[in-house]
Amino acid sequence: MTNKTRAKHLFIFMLIGLLISSSPNYAHLSIAQKSALVVANPNSYFAIAPELEVLPSQASAQLVKAIAGLQQPKWEFERLQRSLSAQEESSTKLLLLDAWPRLNRQQRQQVSEQLISLGQYHLLYALSMRYALNSELTSLLAVWQGKAVTTFLNNPYLGQFYTLSERQHSSVSCQFNLALIASDLDGLQHLQALKNAYERQPEPGKGTYCLSTPIYAANKLSCKTQRGFAVCDLQHEQSLSKYDHLVFMAAEGLANVSGRHMTLSASSTYNTLIHELMHFSGFEDEYPIPAKKAKWLCATSGQKAPNLYVGDQAPNNWAPSRTCELGKLPSYKPSNSHSLLEYQSIKLDENYRKRWLTVLNSRRLEDKIAVNSAE
Repeated sequence: MTNKTRAKHLFIFMLIGLLISSSPNYAHLSIAQKSALVVANPNSYFAIAPELEVLPSQASAQLVKAIAGLQQPKWEFERLQRSLSAQEESSTKLLLLDAWPRLNRQQRQQVSEQLISLGQYHLLYALSMRYALNSELTSLLAVWQGKAVTTFLNNPYLGQFYTLSERQHSSVSCQFNLALIASDLDGLQHLQALKNAYERQPEPGKGTYCLSTPIYAANKLSCKTQRGFAVCDLQHEQSLSKYDHLVFMAAEGLANVSGRHMTLSASSTYNTLIHELMHFSGFEDEYPIPAKKAKWLCATSGQKAPNLYVGDQAPNNWAPSRTCELGKLPSYKPSNSHSLLEYQSIKLDENYRKRWLTVLNSRRLEDKIAVNSAE
C-alpha cells in the first residue's frame, strides 16, 4: 500500500469517526469530502443529507449508486435514467422492478416515456408483469404484442395511428390513395417512417400518391414467406375498398406487388417503396426475374412494360437488360445505365420519372393488372 493510499484511507476513517461522534458537524467539509464519506459509508447519508448540497443530476456515478441503494426515490430515479441512457439492460431491469413502487407519479411517467423513446418495450412489459400500469401503457404493450385494441383515441402513444375499425379518411387531392397496414407496433412505426420519407420526397411527383395514417389490423393481418417473398392476407379487406392500393407490413420476406396489394417487410427502405410503387404502374424488374415468370413473359416479342422490350431487335436508344436472362428471348430497357428497378440503392432518375408520369397521366390504373414481382 502506497503512502498516498494510506493517507486516503486514513482520511475516510476520520470522516467515519465524525459520523459516530455525539455531535457530528459536517458544515466545514467540502462537497467532495461529504460525497466521499457517503460513498465510503452509504448510511452516513442520513446524517449528512441536509448539508450534502449535491443534486442527483450533478452527482458522481458512485454517489448516485450509494444513495440509490438506500432506496431514496430521487436518487433511484437518477440511477434509472443513467442506466437507461447507457443501455445497461440487465441492471436496468433489476433497478426498474425494485424502484418502481417508490417512484412518484411524475417519475414513473418520465421513466415510461424514456423506455418508449428508446424502444425498450420488453422492459416495459416486464414491469407490467409485476405492477399495474395505466390504460395507455397497457394498450401500447398490447399493440407491441399484436393483440386487438378497440381504439387509439386519447392515447398519447398511439394517437398517430388508426385501428382497422376506426373511420378512415382518404384524400381527394391525390390520384391514388394507399392504405398502410400493419399487425404490430414495429410495423406501424416502420410504415410511419416510410410515410414521412415519402412525403419529404414524393415520387414521381406531388399529388400522385397519398399514403394513409398507418392502420393497425392486429391478428386480422396474417403474413408468411413464400419462396422468400413476404405474403400477407387481410380479413375484412372490403372495409378498405375506398383505397386504390393496400400496403402490408410483414416482419420478414422480400417486398413485392400483386394486383392492388404491396407487401413490405422490416428491411424495406424508402427506395424499396418507390420501386414497388413503380410495379403498380406496370414497370418490371431489371434484375433477372425468376425462371417461372421468364418462361411466359420472355417467350414472345414486344413491349411488355414501360421499361421492358422483349425480342431480338431492340427499339432505338434502348439497351440490353437482365430481366429475361432466364427466358427464351433477350430483353431491353430504355436506358444504358443502372436504375432503381435493378438496384434499390440507386435513386429514381429523370428518365424513369418522366416515363412513369407518362404512364400515370395516360389513364387511371384500376383496370390495369400490375406485374407481380413475386412470380
